[in-house]
Amino acid sequence: MHKLSINTPQNVKFEYNLASLGSRIIAFAIDYFIITCYAIMVYYMVSRLGLFNTSDPWLTTGVYMLILLPAFFYPFLMETFFNGQTIGKMIMRTKVVKVDGTRASVYQYFIRWICSIVDIFLCAGALGISSIIATKHAQRIGDIAADTTVISIKQNMALQQTLFAEITQEYTVTFPQVMRLSDKDANTIKDIYKKGYERKDYNIILALSNKLVELLDVKPQMRPEEFIDVVIKDYYYTFRDR
Repeated sequence: MHKLSINTPQNVKFEYNLASLGSRIIAFAIDYFIITCYAIMVYYMVSRLGLFNTSDPWLTTGVYMLILLPAFFYPFLMETFFNGQTIGKMIMRTKVVKVDGTRASVYQYFIRWICSIVDIFLCAGALGISSIIATKHAQRIGDIAADTTVISIKQNMALQQTLFAEITQEYTVTFPQVMRLSDKDANTIKDIYKKGYERKDYNIILALSNKLVELLDVKPQMRPEEFIDVVIKDYYYTFRDR
């Protein structure tokens, strides 16, 4: 799976898994299945109200199109109000972000939505698929124009294994000051670290690292995320038999 590597100003490195082509296609299919169901429901409601039986077809068409407007704007509105996700993306655990890994703006969501007319609908998706395959950051034309991409937000198993891995007998404690921590402290540190990593929020990681530096009174010569990981391991190794 292709990755998007980000080095933040605070020297915290994150790697995003770019969403696979298959997951993007399935998310798109789910979203447009929802839109189709909505359009059918609206048609049924308009029929039940008898608007198709009026002598003014323009009125009928106008009412029908007005009620369909939410479906027309669905991708743009969902991504804007749900942090880069539509229902399809939520199910497939993907989201739209800037290529620097931060949250996209309303303008960027709008640009990629407008461009979908060209790279998805006018060419039956061929241009969008070709662009996703060919570009470094798996971007369709709309993503290139908006400077965005789509990432996978499935739980990082490597992180999970790091946090809960069984520590070997040969492990050496780097920061004996972890003796100052309680079980509650250690669990809170682990939970905050997981949350920051899963959200790809380096501000959380940096704040936690700074708090630990102050609490333990140490000067780690390593990146913030490495320091936190070592502190967690040190604590669980120190109190492994308790």
